[in-house]
Amino acid sequence: MKIFDIELDALKYWDFFKEIVKFDKKNIVFTPNPEILLSLKKDKEFTQIVKKATHLVPDGIGLYIWFQIADNNYWTFVNTLLLPYFFFNLFFRRKSLYAKYWDKICGSDLTRDLIEFADKNSLWVTILDLYNPTDTKKVESQKILIPRLQEKYPNANFHLYIYRQEEFEQILKDIENSGDKIVLATLWAKRQEKLILDIFEKLDSVSVWAWIGSSIDYLIWFQKRAPKIWRALWLEWLYRLITWPQKINRLKRIYNAIFVFIYEVLKSK
Repeated sequence: MKIFDIELDALKYWDFFKEIVKFDKKNIVFTPNPEILLSLKKDKEFTQIVKKATHLVPDGIGLYIWFQIADNNYWTFVNTLLLPYFFFNLFFRRKSLYAKYWDKICGSDLTRDLIEFADKNSLWVTILDLYNPTDTKKVESQKILIPRLQEKYPNANFHLYIYRQEEFEQILKDIENSGDKIVLATLWAKRQEKLILDIFEKLDSVSVWAWIGSSIDYLIWFQKRAPKIWRALWLEWLYRLITWPQKINRLKRIYNAIFVFIYEVLKSK
């Protein structure tokens, strides 16, 4: 289905995962969620960047509201009245939604599975992280990132680059010489996608390129991921808000990802 001029892939997660880890071709994986899709709607440059990905996979519960709205011929007024029913399906008939549409591919799950695959197969992984010395949390996590990953995944190996634009050419050479098959970018939205494409176009050695946002922080226990029951209910966003209240700006992001997104979907319908 296409939303805001973006065509998302219809995929089953494990079929998709097995395909990209064959390493027989280059794969750029972006995982747009409702918040990112709203940004794309306003930013044509960002849209053109994202469209160059080989895989655009859905990440975010709001997308399953959109699937249900897009998959009918009702007027906007009728779809608005049906929103409680769509939310009911979201929380209590999820398997049927997955069967009818496709799997939600969460960036955190993809990050974990790629690194676990690297561990099982003794592979090297490159991580591109953001240079931001004023962000004390980011600096702290960068200091412990590789030691904790190595402790948890002893058979995998990791290259970490704290990315700065002036070091682009050197990082490019290092990745080319490393033989790494997987590159994960944890930079901010738009910057990480642009960086991945800039490197992708110049290198043939890497097979899997993915944006992962802050997913890596959950793997190294720097941030605690929501328990399975919260994730099963699709309430991971609420758990993050409760356990990390200093991120109060997350409320705005949640508002955009649910209410603004649904409004824009209804309007476009």
